[in-house]
Amino acid sequence: MVATADGRAFYVFVSLLKELGVPFSAHLPWEQFQASLVLTTRREMPPRGNGNVLYYEELTGDRVIDSAMILSSTSRGRDELLIGVDPGHRIGVVVHYRGVLVHEGVYRDPGDVASLLRRLLALSAKVRIIRLGFGNPEMARAIIRESRDILGGEYVLELVDERNTTGGGMRLRRDVEAALRISRRRGRFAEP
Repeated sequence: MVATADGRAFYVFVSLLKELGVPFSAHLPWEQFQASLVLTTRREMPPRGNGNVLYYEELTGDRVIDSAMILSSTSRGRDELLIGVDPGHRIGVVVHYRGVLVHEGVYRDPGDVASLLRRLLALSAKVRIIRLGFGNPEMARAIIRESRDILGGEYVLELVDERNTTGGGMRLRRDVEAALRISRRRGRFAEP
């Protein structure tokens, strides 16, 4: 539930909730309401302490992290962060957090993928799995090399057979769909 009179905070919260497909209601902070999660600003925090509270000031401005923060407060799914990566000329990436798809994108540089993985370290999850397609071994190794400083203790890295993961459709969407299929396959454990 969004409880703020701050226009900027309201816009950011509502945009994230709509993007995630999370149903919500909007109230002014001084109205009576019951909610399991309240999205508000620190200065508008309703005096009743019912449920979880996520403050606008705690948001990072990173849509992936902010979406995951909201989902972690609303989801009852497995405490898991699952990342699927389809390496190639265009690197498809999908991120599932607590069973919900919170990010999908296409990257050109292994360093950009490593940067995303570093940002995802901010998320709390008991299980953290990166499933990396190994159809393009050179690009897969480049991603591992760029991410070496964060792999190992923080994540389980699995190399996945990419056969039959790339389907038809629009060119950029194909890379995301392949990453989605890779995220759903078990791979073999790999040392970073």
